[in-house]
Amino acid sequence: MNRRVRLTRNCALIAVFALGCLAGSTSARAASGGESAVAIPAQARSKPKGKCPPSSDLEAGLGEASALMSQAQFQEAAAELRPVASNDCDPRASLLFAAALEGHGNVPEATAVLQRAHTIWPSDDSIAASLAREYLNANQIDKAVGALTRFHATAKTPEQEMRMAIVVYMAGHRLASAQTVAEVAWRAYPSAETLLLLANTLQLQGRYPDVIRLLGNRRATYGDSAKFLVTLAESEFDASSFKTARDDLQHAISLDSRMYQAHYLLGNVLAKLNDADGAISEYQTAIDLAPNQPRTYFQLALVLRAKQDVAGEQRVLEQALTADNSYAPAQCEMGRILLEGHRPADAVAHLNIAIQANPRSEEAYFLLARAYAQLGEKDKSNEMVKRLLAVKKENQPKQGGKDQNHTPGGVSTNP
Repeated sequence: MNRRVRLTRNCALIAVFALGCLAGSTSARAASGGESAVAIPAQARSKPKGKCPPSSDLEAGLGEASALMSQAQFQEAAAELRPVASNDCDPRASLLFAAALEGHGNVPEATAVLQRAHTIWPSDDSIAASLAREYLNANQIDKAVGALTRFHATAKTPEQEMRMAIVVYMAGHRLASAQTVAEVAWRAYPSAETLLLLANTLQLQGRYPDVIRLLGNRRATYGDSAKFLVTLAESEFDASSFKTARDDLQHAISLDSRMYQAHYLLGNVLAKLNDADGAISEYQTAIDLAPNQPRTYFQLALVLRAKQDVAGEQRVLEQALTADNSYAPAQCEMGRILLEGHRPADAVAHLNIAIQANPRSEEAYFLLARAYAQLGEKDKSNEMVKRLLAVKKENQPKQGGKDQNHTPGGVSTNP
């Protein structure tokens, strides 16, 4: 999900959610029992009144804890909030308590607090978004998506909560859900950022004509934003409008010369326009800006292949695998080179890694079948042919969407 929203492991986002509640969001209404309040389960409502402080004391305590957190006094804030949060008195207290714990470095307990709060107040969007964020940071994508089961975005939902939900849905490939929330966010909080989030959800679905229409209609407003231009150029690339994409990317680079994505995409565009030297130059600039991106080395390798520079291509592929040994396209291409160099045993090793990293790679199965055939291992070759046919059938409904290595232009998923 690119597009590129940066995920950071600090307590700021949870704190923002909680402070939004203090300002009168859904959680605050739930605590006050207003007509728009979230229904609190019976086990929470039936607690003895003596366990929770009076409303005025609760508000004062939350304010004091917030003040302590703003001064980075997380341990003191956690001590202030622990009794109220432990008694499930108010969802805002649990949010702030989790934020204070995380700020103090106790992520496991912060997650546990949010899990408990989510059980007590399952319809509280702030808690759901905060818990989803914790799961996402721990790379527990399914749990992150699960935390949002009852998440319901409206025009009154805080923008940061919708942003987090969009990122989680995209990470979990729930693209329709991501698009639904992104549309609400764009209408409620119109800005370049929310517009690009919506565009990104469409791009991941392969709906580049819709992206071009969506962004093209707003070029006059956001046309001097490098991220806007890069996102638009990506869909122009998908639509084979290479010259228009080139112009937009060059404009983006004039606005931000150190934007990796712009140089990388311009390399792709120039390669399509048969400007090999220009593409090589852009890829090299992109590598200087982000040396750990294996896809840049891979695309550079393909340009060198087109120039029949086999040694150069192999050298660059080795750099791609140094950056990420599990990058399937580079492993697959290395296997092809070794196979054509009559080194089938070496090719098998690379192709098996490619399949392990991407079990749906048709090319890897095809090449592996050839490699085993060259080695005289007919049974293994036949087995790879069977797998290839099965994968082709599996992949067929997915045609037209983005592949797993595709990274949209407007968002960065790099840690």
